[in-house]
Amino acid sequence: MLISELPLNDHEDLAFVGPDEAVSTVATILSEGNIGALPVCNQSGGLVGILSERDIVHGLCRHGNLLGDMKVSDLMTADVVTCQLGDEVNEIMQVMNQRGFRHLPVLDGIRLHSIVSSRDVMAAMLEETATNFRTMGLAYEMVR
Repeated sequence: MLISELPLNDHEDLAFVGPDEAVSTVATILSEGNIGALPVCNQSGGLVGILSERDIVHGLCRHGNLLGDMKVSDLMTADVVTCQLGDEVNEIMQVMNQRGFRHLPVLDGIRLHSIVSSRDVMAAMLEETATNFRTMGLAYEMVR
């Protein structure tokens, strides 16, 4: 199964923030939207980073009360690992598991398309497994 086959929000519906946004504003967006991470894009829409709940928690531990005055660029992960729409879901699952990622930006070439979460990947893998079991059950019934 390919990443493009997952039911992901495309770029038109994708929330993102700029590197100069206040961390406190982004924390509110994450909390109210029940979102785990947001892509960080420059003014021309290019992906320049990702900011996750985990980044904010680490920032709080390191900077304490100063966190509210910080910018997204101060905490974001700038060296972003991404995937492409044509990548296999099981390969992306391995990358996420090995690197400890819960969210990966999905690119369509060089353009940001969406974000895939570990929850998206697990749901797809479970659905694919269930489909395989149903197929095997039908095949068994046919030869029986």
